[in-house]
Amino acid sequence: MQRFTRRKSPTLRKAATIENLFPSAKALSMIHQAALLLLFASLLMNFSGAASTAAQPPATSVNKGQAANRTRPTASRKPLLIAHRGASGDAPEHTLAAYGLAIEQGADFVEQDLQITKDGVLICLHDPELSRTTNVRQVFPERFTKRDAEGKGTPKKGWYAVDFTLAEIKKLDAGSWFYQLNAFAAADHVASVALPKTQQLHRIPTLQEVIQFVRHRRGLYIEVKDYEYYQALGFDMVKMLAAVLQANGYATAKRRTEIFIQSFSPAALVKMKKLAPQYARIQLLPMEDPQRQDTAQVTAALAKEYAAYAQGVGPAKQMLKSATEVEIFHAAGLLIHPYTFRGATTAMLRKPLEEMLSDHSSVRQNLIADIQHYLAYGIDGGFTDYPALWKEAVKATKP
Repeated sequence: MQRFTRRKSPTLRKAATIENLFPSAKALSMIHQAALLLLFASLLMNFSGAASTAAQPPATSVNKGQAANRTRPTASRKPLLIAHRGASGDAPEHTLAAYGLAIEQGADFVEQDLQITKDGVLICLHDPELSRTTNVRQVFPERFTKRDAEGKGTPKKGWYAVDFTLAEIKKLDAGSWFYQLNAFAAADHVASVALPKTQQLHRIPTLQEVIQFVRHRRGLYIEVKDYEYYQALGFDMVKMLAAVLQANGYATAKRRTEIFIQSFSPAALVKMKKLAPQYARIQLLPMEDPQRQDTAQVTAALAKEYAAYAQGVGPAKQMLKSATEVEIFHAAGLLIHPYTFRGATTAMLRKPLEEMLSDHSSVRQNLIADIQHYLAYGIDGGFTDYPALWKEAVKATKP
């Protein structure tokens, strides 16, 4: 991002004498000259203050990414709206349909989870295994295997992305599951999402395709998934991601603030700090490490630990019991982007927004109230499946 630089006025380059500022002042008495100087000084101070205000860039998605400089958004800026897996409450997660809808609904950043194909391509997919959100069982019924993607010592049967080439993965339908499970959802509400002819609305996209689709309209909030799992298979996801971002011009001062890198793995973030320190890094919590049971807590010591390699944290929102936890993270200079705001719905099963719940509130009202509850704690942003409802919640929140 280019910084605003105030140029000196040609008038100000001259000596600030009465004769230069007011040519007719020679005929004035010393008292009148002094009065004019005081008046000019007052005007100059007002001008300087106005210019300083103008130098503050608007709270756009780009300058909100300046967490890389460990500068938290001020209270006057709206909390960052991160579309979790795209607008995944209204369209199939991690498809161009969901990403396009998130942009239409006003998200500041759109989230991508990364997995790797057999031929070494970064794709946007939440699970390392394909069957939850695609028809891989029907297309490749015999291609299952057992892998321990979670690192728990127990291999599970599945159709893992790393066992399929990109060409094979492009044959899969990544959208029908959503409409089959959520019959009330209408696919026609994403019809306005414009796609190149070579791309399809409900296919698993590569990271490169997403970059080309978003085209700097919004920021990218990218998660390094299953880092140690892929390392054991010979893939360095951090190195691959840094290379893709570099190739697409994000490493520049102008574009780097359009990127957040998040991970549950501290090793991945430390590696990213070494390879590409210009991007803001977010430690997701609690860590998915059986050796670290303490990270479900919020303490000053842990916050200090995270701040050594990250600019922020992404805690499960249930970890924030009050404003106290937010203050602990803020005291360490960390941004706070909790997950996930989806109300009474789940990642698989959605509900009509006007459906009434047992507490006599609608799904819409329940989610908006939940968002406002955490906004009151002072969070700097959050992940939501429903970007449009986040905007409603912020708009209805009293400053």
